[in-house]
Amino acid sequence: MMNKDYILRLAEKFGRALAIILRLREYNQYEEALIYIDDLFVQSVGLTSRFINSLSEDMLLQTFSPLGILNVEACLWTATLLKAEGEIYQDQGNNDESYYRYIKSLYLFLAVLLQEQPDNVPEQTQQVTELLEKLGSYELSNTVKLKLFAYYEHLGQYAKAEDTLFELLESGPVTPTLLGKGQDFYARLLAKSESDLANGNLAKEEVREGQEQLQRFARQDE
Repeated sequence: MMNKDYILRLAEKFGRALAIILRLREYNQYEEALIYIDDLFVQSVGLTSRFINSLSEDMLLQTFSPLGILNVEACLWTATLLKAEGEIYQDQGNNDESYYRYIKSLYLFLAVLLQEQPDNVPEQTQQVTELLEKLGSYELSNTVKLKLFAYYEHLGQYAKAEDTLFELLESGPVTPTLLGKGQDFYARLLAKSESDLANGNLAKEEVREGQEQLQRFARQDE
């Protein structure tokens, strides 16, 4: 978990970089902004924008997780700069390029936030909210939805987590791994108090109903 002083130092660095990018965008200096971002990628994580954008979300996360330990600073720099790139392409009406950057940015932000207490990283939580709004008209991949499912539970937004779980089940494939995640999710919810569940917009009876629906998916898969 990151301490608050570290988060503040990172936020200051991000803020300075984003202020320059925003100024270039305001003057329609898109190429200059993209060159600046590429330079920041090389300085901060030692990789070019082209290489980063050639990797899948999972491969990116593995790249920033040597020995299985997430390099949080590299991950946050990359997520922040990918979002900034996406906004530049969106300014230019290139929605395909912006979409791929937003998806990767969202995935990396979620990976970091799943390791943090939400109150500890309000700025990054806000970035996720903004990215979900930008991607609202798109169908998210199952890879991203799995992270989102875990993220909503982490926030205590249990109804949203359940909705995301059933989106995954309905879009398929219904794998043993997904069913196991669902069963574990409902076991954790049933161990919570009524008030905790209510704060997450669920009631105990709704949890039991969801658990029964999950079992129906399991039986269909047999």
